[in-house]
Amino acid sequence: MTLSPTVSVETELEPLVERLRPKLKLILRGYGIPPHEADDLLQEAFLAVLGRWASIDNKEAWLIGTLRHHCARYWRQRRSSVLEAVDSELLEVLSAPQPAPQERAALVWDLESLFETLSARHRSVLWLRFGLGLSTEEVAARLGYCPASIRKLTLRSLARLRLAVSAPAP
Repeated sequence: MTLSPTVSVETELEPLVERLRPKLKLILRGYGIPPHEADDLLQEAFLAVLGRWASIDNKEAWLIGTLRHHCARYWRQRRSSVLEAVDSELLEVLSAPQPAPQERAALVWDLESLFETLSARHRSVLWLRFGLGLSTEEVAARLGYCPASIRKLTLRSLARLRLAVSAPAP
């Protein structure tokens, strides 16, 4: 009595899967395949093996090689799809309209002209504090003031700038 090919496949496939389970997990983890995609890749590899079952001599090596091939193909497809590789929230941020360079230049010019209305002491405090990004303590050490004085001077300087902005043009 001869067994049908499907019975042979069923009897050989289950022990093969159990033997290879740790290796298959290592391959998937090594390629960094997300868990929800790993099932699909395993199914594709098993379907490929089952399609050629009778002609494969070393089924373990063939299954491992097929899974590696599918994992490599998965990442090639992901890299080739630029929009899929980029987060949709990041795309939304990047697609926000940008102001024209002329607008920025006009704002910088306006700010510089307002800046010139301040005294040298106020300009130096604002430049060190916001232009160079120094802390209050660092500005105080550079200019020889105490930090509390720098805080007050910064607030006064900003108040004068606000006043100059809100004042009607002559």
